[in-house]
Amino acid sequence: MLVKGDTVGIICCSDGRKKEDENRIALLEQVLKTEFSLQVVFAETIFQKAESPFSGTPQARAIELMKLYQRSDVQMIFDISGGDAANQVLPYLDFDIIRNAQKPFVGYSDLTVILNAIYTKTEQMGYNYQLLHLVGKDSELQQSHFRKTFFENRVLISGEQLNEFVWRDGEVIGGNIRCFLKLAGTDFMPDFTNKIILLESLGGKEAKIASYVAQLEQLGAFSKCLGVIVGQHSEAEENGEYERIGRLYQQIGQKYKLPIFRTSEIGHSVDAKPCLIGAKVNVSRETLTNF
Repeated sequence: MLVKGDTVGIICCSDGRKKEDENRIALLEQVLKTEFSLQVVFAETIFQKAESPFSGTPQARAIELMKLYQRSDVQMIFDISGGDAANQVLPYLDFDIIRNAQKPFVGYSDLTVILNAIYTKTEQMGYNYQLLHLVGKDSELQQSHFRKTFFENRVLISGEQLNEFVWRDGEVIGGNIRCFLKLAGTDFMPDFTNKIILLESLGGKEAKIASYVAQLEQLGAFSKCLGVIVGQHSEAEENGEYERIGRLYQQIGQKYKLPIFRTSEIGHSVDAKPCLIGAKVNVSRETLTNF
């Protein structure tokens, strides 16, 4: 966990940030320093290069990430990117360095691929979270979430269980469903056995989400896991499909006798909370906690 005076690293391993994000990122640095007494180190791969959507080549992004892992003064690494390109860096990561560094990686959306690859290769935990929420529309609320999670080590997420099956404690894998499935067929995909699978999405209406769920089923995920955490499915919910998405997961739960926990507190919204990846959580009918 973080304490005052610690140093955090910031990087973009997926699509680079645009030039118009410069002021927002400068404000983020200011908030981290003034509100949390943290020092900040930026990787060289933050902003898009020239006409490219990338902050650097896959190798360059991987090298910058490894530099942050090798710095003894950096206690935690936050990736503030998103988009499509995070899986480009996977072949260039040194998982021995990551394992020995013992520092959490934090990111969301497309960074699902790195979070789960790190867990698969090193058993190191991380967090599903976007640090830029600290300077978003709900900045005051997010500063509270940040302090409770990263300084006090308290994860408390509210929701509801969609069926009557009993939960067992397990480690969480997954994150963004589209990006998680990029790992299918690779040795970066976690073993589903006795895991709790978190699934959320930004894009995708009911049919697309159904296709993702079908692919996970065909991979054997639901016959091996302990249960499913259903986060926000933003586009589908905005399209009036909240109940239909719920029924989709209820059907999976019924078929495989799995508990299904649904929450509006994990996902892409500006008020979303951090969630552990690669660590054990306790799930009840109304809460998900790490204590």
